[in-house]
Parts: sequence; C-alpha cells; structure tokens
Amino acid sequence: MEVIARLEHVTKTYGKVVALDAVSLTVSRGVTAVLGPNGAGKSTMIELLSGLRRPTGGRVEVLGGDPGDLAVKARIGITPQRTALPWRLTVAETLDLLAAHYPKPLTRDEVVQRLDLGEFLHKRNGTLSGGQRRRVALGAALIGNPELLFLDEPTSGLDADSRDRLWAAIAEVSAGGRGVLLTTHDMAEAEHLAGRIVVIAGGKVARDGSLDDVIVEVGLHLVDIEVPDGTSPLTFTTIPAERVEQLGNRTRIYTADPDATVRALVLDRVPFRGIRVERVGLEEAIRAITAGDGDSVIPVSPAVPQLAERVS
Repeated sequence: MEVIARLEHVTKTYGKVVALDAVSLTVSRGVTAVLGPNGAGKSTMIELLSGLRRPTGGRVEVLGGDPGDLAVKARIGITPQRTALPWRLTVAETLDLLAAHYPKPLTRDEVVQRLDLGEFLHKRNGTLSGGQRRRVALGAALIGNPELLFLDEPTSGLDADSRDRLWAAIAEVSAGGRGVLLTTHDMAEAEHLAGRIVVIAGGKVARDGSLDDVIVEVGLHLVDIEVPDGTSPLTFTTIPAERVEQLGNRTRIYTADPDATVRALVLDRVPFRGIRVERVGLEEAIRAITAGDGDSVIPVSPAVPQLAERVS
C-alpha cells in the first residue's frame, strides 16, 4: 500500500526520559490504531508526525515532506487529547475560521452533517459539554479536508451515541481513501475501526499487523470453568497458566497451552464443570504483549480479583 508517512529510526527524549527509542514505522491509507500502556510513547508519536514536536534523532516524513512545513500541515488534521477551542466563539464561527486557513476545505454543512453538530451549531464553545467539545474538535480536524488524520484518544469520555457518531465519521474518512492514525485505550474502538494494529511498549514497536495477526502471534487462550463455592486459590497454583482470575464461581485461566492446562485440571482432580476454551481477544493480547511496561491497557476489574500472578 502507498506509504503516506514514515518514522525512520526515530528517537525522542525528554531530559533523561526516552519516549521513543529508534522507532521505524510506516503509515498507509486506511485506519491504523496505535495501542499500548500509558507512557508508552503513543502521543509523542502523533506529535512528531503532526509537526508539533521535533525528533531528538532519526527522520520523520509526512506526505512526502517535513511535517513542520506549512504546505504539509495544510494537508493533515489532528485532534489531540486536549483541544483548546476558543470559548467565546460559536461552533459555526470556529469551523468557518478554521476553514479559511485551508486551500480546499470541506463546507461547514458537510462537517455538521457528518458529526451531527446542528443541535449546538450556534452555541458558544464554552457552554458545550465534554462530549460536544470532542465532536467539535474532530470537526476542526476534518474541516480542512485532510489527506491524513491524527486522532489521539478521539472518543475518550464520550457516551455511546457520541462515540458511534465519531466512529461513523472516522470510517467515512477512511473509506474516502484517506489515512487515519489513532491512539486509543478502547479495544472495541480498535477492533471496529482499524485494519492495522501497532502496539507500542517501552518506546518501541512491540507488534505490527492485522487484528488477527496480533492475536494469533500472542498465542494466548482462555480456559473458563465453573468451580464450587469456596474453592481455594491454591487449587490453581500447579496449573499451567499465565494468569488466573475468578468472577463469582467461574475461574478464568489464561494459558499459552490450553491442552496442557485442561489435562492438569483433570489430573489434579480440580472440581469443575461447564468448561469453555477459546482464543483470547485483543484486550488480553495487548495485556500480554505489554506486561511489565507501565499501566495495563485494560486494567483488571475490581470485581475480578487476581488469584495468582504468572503461576506455572
């Protein structure tokens, strides 16, 4: 596929902190989701590609040029995690102001229709809810009719309806042959939108491929069983597993060798029934890839206490 942006051996440091460590990556048309724990370097990557920061080392190229050049900036759009909209301007005034800075912008009506902004089009930005501001922020990124769109946590904090509107707008941009690079902690968002998954851990690219490629490469399975009330956590300490969790009377065993795990359950005479074995989804795959690198992408719910850490 056509490469429209690239990082070549890019390093970015902040004092003694290494945010990105000799990262090489290409971006093509379609939707690419960048996943990883907090502090992995995802936002730094977007800031470098959008020209907001310069690399400490290596080379960044976007649409055939330097992302800091005005000619390149006129062809990209960005929605950072925190967008400062002019509070005294209305949504309509904001979109019109931004459109005036681009050679071939979308019309205000096109953006309003895509994101369903009509209900608050003439309200001041300072009076909008958080979800409404996120929708306007995406409208601000779309108004210039960008060839490449950078979205940093685009639906964070949104309700389901607002999230679905943004998902539809992002999918429409991608379907039009444009490129979209987004970061997210929402695995459902990555699964719904992205044709390609890039996992960042410790400032490096840990995985890069399709959704199925990433999950299959991790090779982790879930063995889900029902156990009697009062079954001791020590029951599972001899079972081959990466992690064991319990929810009520169901025990979830995450393992790289489900056959060996099931055999051990039987041979150890663990009381169980209702067994279910399946390959893990993206959430667990990412957690396995980034284990030990900052916060987990999807934290364990307080309702699902962890029984054993990497028992084997």
